[in-house]
Amino acid sequence: MVKDPVALCADAVAGWHSAWLKALGLRYSRDPHAWRALERPPAMYFAAITLHPEAPAEAVATVPGSVCDNWQVLSLDHFGFRVWRTEPWFHRPAGPVSAGPPRELDVIRVSTAAEVEEFEAVSVRGFENEDALIAPGAIHPPAILDDPDMAIFLGRVDGQPIGAAMGYRTEDAVGVFGVTVVASARRRGYGTALTCAAMLPESGLPCVLSPSSEGAPLYANLGFSRVGELTIWS
Repeated sequence: MVKDPVALCADAVAGWHSAWLKALGLRYSRDPHAWRALERPPAMYFAAITLHPEAPAEAVATVPGSVCDNWQVLSLDHFGFRVWRTEPWFHRPAGPVSAGPPRELDVIRVSTAAEVEEFEAVSVRGFENEDALIAPGAIHPPAILDDPDMAIFLGRVDGQPIGAAMGYRTEDAVGVFGVTVVASARRRGYGTALTCAAMLPESGLPCVLSPSSEGAPLYANLGFSRVGELTIWS
């Protein structure tokens, strides 16, 4: 049976959140309708994720943070939420990737606590600005290394970290998350190389992700296509 591609997206983002909240020592729950954080997570994480297009608003209305409405069916205004933004869902069928990294780029699969700290720091610098700082372990603690389904990648040029990406493997797909390159190192093929690593092509699974408007052309060039759209309620 062919699965709804948006259901693959929802399952991947819920699995990725479960992994990180467990690493942070925070509780969560999951049922057929929704994934929910039971304690307030750091702001970058959702507090609820719909897992079914018929999930009732009441299933997510009391969570301590933002809600990812994967099928855009909820109405949460009367619970005090507002629409923050919408994002597309992209899907790519299983298959090989042909893009190789630029010669000067080293793509490292993170395997030590020190590398997790380096990954976390460059992720913040990529998504915010190159002067941004974060306390080690505040959003990406090294306990994540205990999860075999999470693959974390760090890009270095001349020994210096310039980018990061993550791939989270579920039974049915690989979710690609957190692809970023610091501003001074963009437009050199580094984001493409990190994405290809995070797609875990050796898994033989399709890939899903939610791109920024700036990143959408990159993913389209890698064979991703739009399959839906999510709404983020804050």
